[in-house]
Amino acid sequence: MSSTENLLREHLIVRRIGAIAQKCSDKLYLNQDIPKEEIQIISVVIEEFVDAFHHGKEEKAYFPMTRDKDGFSEDIHKFLIEHELGRRIAIMLRRELDALTEHTDDKDGLKWDNKDKEPIARFLKSYAVFVSDHTGKEDMFFSKIQHTGSLSEEEDHQLSRHYESCRSEAGGKARMEEMLRLIGYLEDREWMK
Repeated sequence: MSSTENLLREHLIVRRIGAIAQKCSDKLYLNQDIPKEEIQIISVVIEEFVDAFHHGKEEKAYFPMTRDKDGFSEDIHKFLIEHELGRRIAIMLRRELDALTEHTDDKDGLKWDNKDKEPIARFLKSYAVFVSDHTGKEDMFFSKIQHTGSLSEEEDHQLSRHYESCRSEAGGKARMEEMLRLIGYLEDREWMK
């Protein structure tokens, strides 16, 4: 698999996370209870898989390698700004979850007020919209890279090797496998049906 195909495949996983965030948001706006712990899992997956691992690969390896090719620097600049937007949404979601955890004392973690749900629902929805829009634009960009043959075989191999170091920085193979298991766990929750 080429370095570009690797990122395109990860976008499928990122979209699954976006779908989970959207469904969770929809349920919260309908005043349905979702365990806080499961929303915290969503937040962790966003932070570790999407931001640290996937966006880390793009920012540390792929974009620097392609920035000066075929006039791609403007596209890459926009993607970096969008990554920062995604990070800020994730930070605001985490802030709301932390505040909710600090100010609630229910033992089962399931009961919380509507006023507590709204900001969390808003940030989950914002993240889902971000994922859909952003991955669509990057998919077109990656397809352009593939069709123009902008990366040499050696550059592609360099990127693939660098991806391994990105995975190590993000917790290693076992941690990324755990992220995929957590995504599957969330997709199997009753509120996702």
